[in-house]
Amino acid sequence: MSTVDLVLLGMIYEQPCSAYEMQKNIEYRNLSKWVKVSSPSIYKKVIQLEKKGYLTSDTIREGKMPEKAVYSITSAGKDYFLSLMKENATRTISVMFDFNAVVANLNKIPKEQALELLADIRTGIIGSKSYMEKMVPQRKHIPLVGQTIISQQVQVLEALLSWIDSFEHEFNGLGEGK
Repeated sequence: MSTVDLVLLGMIYEQPCSAYEMQKNIEYRNLSKWVKVSSPSIYKKVIQLEKKGYLTSDTIREGKMPEKAVYSITSAGKDYFLSLMKENATRTISVMFDFNAVVANLNKIPKEQALELLADIRTGIIGSKSYMEKMVPQRKHIPLVGQTIISQQVQVLEALLSWIDSFEHEFNGLGEGK
């Protein structure tokens, strides 16, 4: 079962929309920062969801714009949505960061280079935290469920900064054997 399905069905559950509107909504909500969803996957997924009977579409034309398919959720789609909600809520949480591949290999390179890489990771964490903190006032009008994800991300990034401080201190104190 797919997280992308859950995101798309949730949007359509809220209000019928086109794939383009879903893409814009995902961009606006910054969902691609928290859930792996890309523009091409949106178009592909809505077609798959419609073929499975979870969505229906109506082709409409607004003014002189080209025709577009507007998707609505079916009762089967609502059932599938709820099953995805349950599955995702009860799943064991996996916390994966791409930089852990770097951390796992720091003991294979000279300490000076390793410390530079840790500084690079810190810079990335700080940049992400700064970005998320700037989003808070810009997204005051979004529902609590969206605001809480932003808050969650800021807190995770604060914890990562604390972690990297501690790790860097320990790592820096190690001899050449690391």
